[in-house]
Amino acid sequence: MATPTEKGNALEAAVATIESYILETSPALREKTFVIESKKIVIVDGVRHEIDIYVTIDLAAGYRSVYIFECKNWQDPVGKNEVIVLSEKIDATQAQHGYLIGKSFTKDAQAQALKDRRMTLSTATEHDPATAPLPYGFHGVQVEAELAEAKFHVRGRTHSELVTLDLCTVNATLLGEVIDLRHYLAKWAEDASSSDVLSFRSDRFPEGTHVRAVESRREFAVGELLLDDRDIEVAENSVRYKVHIVRPSVVSYFEVESRGRVVSLTPIHLPSGPEMRVKLISH
Repeated sequence: MATPTEKGNALEAAVATIESYILETSPALREKTFVIESKKIVIVDGVRHEIDIYVTIDLAAGYRSVYIFECKNWQDPVGKNEVIVLSEKIDATQAQHGYLIGKSFTKDAQAQALKDRRMTLSTATEHDPATAPLPYGFHGVQVEAELAEAKFHVRGRTHSELVTLDLCTVNATLLGEVIDLRHYLAKWAEDASSSDVLSFRSDRFPEGTHVRAVESRREFAVGELLLDDRDIEVAENSVRYKVHIVRPSVVSYFEVESRGRVVSLTPIHLPSGPEMRVKLISH
């Protein structure tokens, strides 16, 4: 069971994420600077004010706008006293606008908010993470090449005549440049598996590791690929690779009226690579 502080912090984080997304994707602010601060302390005439979310936008030299947000993740409706306090904070910070975010508001709060045109009340809906579905069927996919077996056909010979090579000692030249054939084949296997997986309907498969195979063929012009001075006409690569599917669960899911929604997911741990923390945001 989350504490009141944890619940409040969760809503603040969600609102900050949504507002950051709105500003980052606004064409009007493409060349402008904005800063979002959480739990900002502002002291005016000796009075200390704590602002849940404090947004500053530098429109041009000498033109600076301030927007503030107060977040109340309460079960009970937010009352008029919180509206009055926000009005005072708007005055103290000289903000252009203030937003009071809560799950519901009393009639007195709504009436009080109408007295200040610089204020907007926005309702936040918190969905139960245990029952909230993953939006858009979101999941993580990682491709890992596992095995590659290459066959080389010398120009002018029948395709039944294959070249036997020692990949550690072979002298390989591609387009006149000496190459490491092992690295070349590994990159080829990676490219083949990455291309093949595009046709893999990962949305229809359960979480876990799935093994797939793909055959890839490359043809070379005269003298393009030489292996120990043998002119290679065709190379075939049989690749076996793994597809790792991860379906994270929902940690928190907030929708804020007129602002947007944000879904925070559990970290995605793939077999290789860094841990990914994902938030799905829409406005």
